[in-house]
Amino acid sequence: MAKEQSFEEMMVELEKVVGKLDEENISLEESIELYQRGIELSSKCELKLKEAEDKVNKLVQKEGASDESNHE
Repeated sequence: MAKEQSFEEMMVELEKVVGKLDEENISLEESIELYQRGIELSSKCELKLKEAEDKVNKLVQKEGASDESNHE
């Protein structure tokens, strides 16, 4: 089983996909495959960002609750 790519690795691959799509000399089939891969990577990156945002929000809420209990 392949290891899951990190957010940074997916972003690098997405940049490569976009670069290849900008080339004028790729076939229609290749451009469709690249487009599909780009959509997949974009969705995974969006999910990773959402997960990170949720973690940060939980930490901020936890810190806020801790600060309130220290001031009482």
